[in-house]
Amino acid sequence: MTHDQQLKTLKSKKARKEQLREALAASLGVPYEMYEKKSNGENASLFTECRNYFLEAYKDHTGVDYVFGAKDGFALTMIIDKVQCLIEYKSPSVAFETFKAFISKLPDWYKQNAFSLTIINNKFNEIIASIRNNGKTGVNDDYKARLTRDLAT
Repeated sequence: MTHDQQLKTLKSKKARKEQLREALAASLGVPYEMYEKKSNGENASLFTECRNYFLEAYKDHTGVDYVFGAKDGFALTMIIDKVQCLIEYKSPSVAFETFKAFISKLPDWYKQNAFSLTIINNKFNEIIASIRNNGKTGVNDDYKARLTRDLAT
């Protein structure tokens, strides 16, 4: 990368991280090798795999495409970090499988009313508790019946 190309990249507001890293390495005189992803996705990052899985799950459930923005990227990164805290063996493949299970077992209410990465991230602990309780709220049917009866009188 020439000096002019480096300057052009650094001044560009649309430069990608990889381009900026390459320009930095060139200015320091250090070789930089971009990690090329294979077209079949074998080297796709955990983030990319989780994003693609969520986008597919969202489209399957709602029938429309999810509009993925910067806040969604941040939320997904946080969800991945939280999922990795739940597992003992912290390999990307185990984390991805755990993420898939988390999204597939998402309570119906979230899928119908709040199927968004930002909300899922914010309510992560409550969702995990609900999944662990097998979707039960912890309130038994007898209590619900008494509450309904008391409210009716």
